[in-house]
Amino acid sequence: MKNQRRYRDGIDAGILDNDKIRIVLLAFFMLVLFLVLACRAYYLQLYHGEEHRNRIATQSIRHIRIPGWRGNIYTRDRQPVAVNKTVYDLIFYPKEMRIGGRKKTIANMCKHADSIALILNRQDNKPEYKDFEKHLWHTPALPIVVFNDLSTAEIAKAFEYIRNNRGIDLQISSRRIYPQKKMAAHLTGYARYAEAEREADREDFFYYKPDTVGKAGIEEVFDTLPPTRYGVLRQQLGLRAFPGRQLVQVNNFGLAHRQLLGKVEPIHGNNVILTIDSRAQYLAERLLGNNTGAFVVVDADTGDVLCAASTPSYDLAKFSPKLSPDYYRALLQHPEKPLINRALRGIYPPGSTLKPLVCLAFLKSGIDPTAELPCEGYVNIGKATIRCQAHRYSGADLNMETALEKSCNGYMMTNALKYGFSPMAEIMRSAGIGREAGAELPGHPGSYPYEKSVTDHDIALLSIGQGKIAVTPLQMALFTAALANGGKVFRPHLVYKVIDRADETVMERDIEVISTLDATPEALEIVRKGMFKVVNSPGGSGKQAAVEGLKIYGKTGTAELGPRNKLRHITHFICFVKYRSRRYAAAITVEDGVSGGRSCAPLAAAFFQNYLEPDALDALDYN
Repeated sequence: MKNQRRYRDGIDAGILDNDKIRIVLLAFFMLVLFLVLACRAYYLQLYHGEEHRNRIATQSIRHIRIPGWRGNIYTRDRQPVAVNKTVYDLIFYPKEMRIGGRKKTIANMCKHADSIALILNRQDNKPEYKDFEKHLWHTPALPIVVFNDLSTAEIAKAFEYIRNNRGIDLQISSRRIYPQKKMAAHLTGYARYAEAEREADREDFFYYKPDTVGKAGIEEVFDTLPPTRYGVLRQQLGLRAFPGRQLVQVNNFGLAHRQLLGKVEPIHGNNVILTIDSRAQYLAERLLGNNTGAFVVVDADTGDVLCAASTPSYDLAKFSPKLSPDYYRALLQHPEKPLINRALRGIYPPGSTLKPLVCLAFLKSGIDPTAELPCEGYVNIGKATIRCQAHRYSGADLNMETALEKSCNGYMMTNALKYGFSPMAEIMRSAGIGREAGAELPGHPGSYPYEKSVTDHDIALLSIGQGKIAVTPLQMALFTAALANGGKVFRPHLVYKVIDRADETVMERDIEVISTLDATPEALEIVRKGMFKVVNSPGGSGKQAAVEGLKIYGKTGTAELGPRNKLRHITHFICFVKYRSRRYAAAITVEDGVSGGRSCAPLAAAFFQNYLEPDALDALDYN
C-alpha cells in the first residue's frame, strides 16, 4: 500500500511540474509578445508620431473655401452693366437638424422644406429628398441653400417660421445681375459659377465653394488681368476675387462641430470701367432698331470706343441666375445669329467707304487731284461691266473731290488700273486692314487680296471696296478717325481702367498709335474736302447725314454680296465730326439696307444731333 501511494504521489508531482513548465512558457511568450508590441508602439510613437497626429487631425478638420465678391463693370459715366445683387437665402444647418441617423435627418429636412414651401408658395422649386441626400454625402459640414433670393414679404414669413424651429436661418449672398439687359450685351458678356472639379485649387480644400467666373465678353477677358499687355501690376486681381478660407472641426458624421481658427476673409475682385459711354451706346442701339448691323463710335484722338452696338442682341438679364436652355437654343437657331458681335467680328465688303483710302493711294502715286475724268456710267473690265453709283452724272467730268462727293466708280476703277495694286495695298495695310484692331475683346483682322493673285478685275473691284476685301465696322471707324486726326491709327480700347474697392487705379489704358496712314497732310486735306461735300453739298451721296451747326465729313458705301439670284446689299456710312475741341469718328453698317445714303447716313445725323446735345436724350425711351 505504501509503495502504491508513493508511486501515485510521484505521478502527481510530475504532472504538477509539467503544468508549471507550461505556465512559465506561456507567461514568457506573453511577455515577449508584450515587449514586441511595446517596442513597436515606441517605434511608431518616436518616428511616426507626427504623421499619425496629422492624420487624426485631418480626419476631423475640414478646409472650407470661401469665395469673394466679384468686381463690378461700369460704363465710363459710371452706369452699372454687371454688378452683384445682395440677396437673402433660406438655409438649413444639417448638424442642428439631425435626429437619429442619416435617413431620419433627411426626412426631417424634407418635412421642414415642405412646410416652408407652402408658406412661401414655392412648391415648384423646393428641394427633394435626393438633393438633401447628396448634400449630406458630399458637403455635410456646410449649410444647404433651400430657397434663394427671398423677397421682402417672403423674408417676413420666413422669420416667423425660423423663430420656432432650430437649424433654419437666412444668409446674405450675392447674385450676378445685368441691370442694362440688352445694352452692350456683346461687350459685357456674362459670368457663371465655375465647375469646381476643373479649378486649379480644388485639391486645397475639402469643401469647395466655387467662384463666379466670366464666360464671354469683358467678364471673361478681365476675369483676371492680362499682365502680358499691361506689364507688372500693383494688384493682379481682375473681376474675380481671391478666396478666403475657414477651418472647422466635424464629428463622426461629418457635421460641423466648431470653428477651430479665425476665418481668413477673401479679397474681393476689382472693378472694370469701360470706355463705353452709356448715352452713346443706348442711342446707337436704339437707332439701329430692328436692323441687322453695327454702329461704332470712337474718340478720334485716343482710340477709345464710345459705343459698339451690334444688332440683333440678347438679354443678359436672362443669363442670370441661370440661363434658360430654351432661350439659349432660340439664340443659336435665330437666322440673324444674335450671339455674333458684329461691331468687332462682323466682316463685310466696305463698298465705297474704302474710296477715301483709295484716293490717298492715288495721291501717293502722283495723281493730279484737279484733273477730270468723264463718267460714262459704267466701266468694262474684260467681259464684265461694272456700273457706276453716280450713273445719273454720266457724261460729266469729275475730279477727285467730286468723284468722292458723287461716289463715282468709274473714276476709281480707271485710276486703279492706271496706278496698279501696290499703292492701294500699302494704304490699306497702314490703315489696319488685314490686321486685328487690338481691342481688349478679340476681333476679326479682315482681309485684302495678295499682290501675286490679283487680276485687273480684282484691282478694279478693290478700288470700289468690292471683291476680295473684308473689314469690320470697328476697323472702318478707326481708319475714319485717322482721316480726321492727321493719319494716326490708334489701338482701340473698350476698357478705360481697372480700380480696386477703394477707387484706387490698378490699371489704366495707354493711348497707343499702332500705325500711320501712308499719306501727306496735303493729301489728307484733299480727301477731307471730298468727304465734306458728300454730306454738305446738295448732290452729295450722304446729304441725309447733314446736321445744322455741325461740320460732318462722311462717305457712303453700298456693297453687293452673294450670288445674283440672292444678291444682298450691305450698306455703310463712315463719318467724323469735331465738337467742342473733341473729334468723333463713326462707322455704321446695315445689312440688307437700301443704300448707304438712305439707310445709314440718317442714323449718323440722328446720333450726333442727340448725342452732342445731351438735353435731347431726355425725350428718348430706352426701355
